[in-house]
Amino acid sequence: MAVLWPKKLPRSVLDDPRRKAEVRVYDRLAKVLDDSFHVFYSSPWLGTDRLGNEKDGECDFLIAHPEHGILAIEVKGGREISFDPRDGQWRSTDHGGFVHKIKDPVAQARSAKHEILKRLNDSPRWPSRFVHAAHGVIFPSAGSPPGNLGADRPTRIFCCSRQFRDGLDAWIAERLKAGQRPDNCEPLGRDGIAALERLLAHPFTLSFRIGAALAEADTEFRVLEPSQYQILDMIADIPRALIRGGAGTGKTVVAIEEALRSAAAGRKTLLTCHSRPLASNLERKLKNVENLTVAGFHALCGRISRQAGISAPSGISERELYESALPNALYRAMEAQPALRWDTVIVDEGQDFRDDWWIALDACLVPSGRIRVFMDSNQRIYESAGDGVRDLSVVPVRLSRNLRNTKNIHNAASVHYSGPDIVADGPDGLEVSWVSAESPDAKIEAAYRELRRLVLNEEVAPSDIAVLVNGPATRASFLERASGTSIPLTDAEIMALEDVVVDTVRRFKGLERPAIVLIVSDDEMDRRELAYVAFSRARAYLCVVSSPTEAKWLSEGLSDA
Repeated sequence: MAVLWPKKLPRSVLDDPRRKAEVRVYDRLAKVLDDSFHVFYSSPWLGTDRLGNEKDGECDFLIAHPEHGILAIEVKGGREISFDPRDGQWRSTDHGGFVHKIKDPVAQARSAKHEILKRLNDSPRWPSRFVHAAHGVIFPSAGSPPGNLGADRPTRIFCCSRQFRDGLDAWIAERLKAGQRPDNCEPLGRDGIAALERLLAHPFTLSFRIGAALAEADTEFRVLEPSQYQILDMIADIPRALIRGGAGTGKTVVAIEEALRSAAAGRKTLLTCHSRPLASNLERKLKNVENLTVAGFHALCGRISRQAGISAPSGISERELYESALPNALYRAMEAQPALRWDTVIVDEGQDFRDDWWIALDACLVPSGRIRVFMDSNQRIYESAGDGVRDLSVVPVRLSRNLRNTKNIHNAASVHYSGPDIVADGPDGLEVSWVSAESPDAKIEAAYRELRRLVLNEEVAPSDIAVLVNGPATRASFLERASGTSIPLTDAEIMALEDVVVDTVRRFKGLERPAIVLIVSDDEMDRRELAYVAFSRARAYLCVVSSPTEAKWLSEGLSDA
């Protein structure tokens, strides 16, 4: 039995009425040829014509023999085959009597022969040599021609119904016999057979790229996002509202929308947060919006106090300056110049604020003003932060649907979440990737390899990636390792749109990117809140580089340190 490619015809071919003739030929070749013959069925090719334009074609069957060379065969079904030189048209009449125009089968077989020879000789792993090549046409149902059909159509190139039934093997041998070959022909050889297999039956796998998965997930998230704004209609008549929600529930998205709506209504509006990188990101997104002030809390304190002529005390520690002196200066500025106050104050990441800072923020409001506080107690990573916002008589409202993270990332982060249930509405997404490494240097190296893999192999844009670490020392080590790379890097505060962010989990809190590579060091990641923040920064892909022990803690849940 001949060696067949494919070994078995797919159902799509067997069930196609247009391929009945080809199926008959396939089955007959398998029966009459021995295993020294290799038969390749339906081999398409793409080439160029004399003008350089693309042309495509297909060889119905290519028969290869290591001694005798190759035979390209075109198959045409139909009980009657005709050619009319008046219009140069070939026609086939099927068993139902219907006439169909068909391509010139001789030209098709000849073209396929030359194209495959060219591709074979261009094969880098097969030395070009002159091998015998022939072409032929099989009409499995039509009668034999009475004689030659033209100068390029001698009777011998055709195999018709009777010969197909009783002498197919003899016809093939005739087309490939040594007597028809020039003296300088060399055998095709086993290496030629192997080259044809690589050319016509080359197995390959095109893996689903992570970059494509991120794009698909982003499309689904964008469809979900408008539903986040419904909360604003719910709180429209509430002057003081506290909006709680886990990571991914849209707190920052809704905070931005509320700021834009308030400013558009002519209300003097303030949008603030504790994190400098988050504040910088918000400022970039919302610059030049009329009636809207966007600033980090401490930058706001300094700016407004200076504007009001209020000076913070000198000779104090940096900690005292940020924890009390600057907030107190903001409070005094509001008392001294009430005209500086806002109609609406919006606070993002409110869980980061100390209890006494809320006094200063409350002072920033006009008497009839509105305050909107967005927070998640599960992301309280600063030990000095409290829950003093409740003293502002805020009405609590809860966001309960995760519209940012894939379900797989949501589930991984939820191990470190405590509070009311959150429903994940995003797509399932990719599984969380766990990369094992023990030493700090090994973790840095593993994370660097993962970054290069994502960008160079998985088609993920640098702007979609953040590499997060526990502390400044690990960040410095990673930047040193990546110093020779062509991949552009930035930090969470600058956050250049085309670059990979490399920064600490603390500084990246409140921000997100489609893909996160997390380098875990055990000095801080044993805190539930920090693990929760780190995991939930990833929208669609999360890779955790850690030791096996750390991976066990992070995947199964941690006790607070």
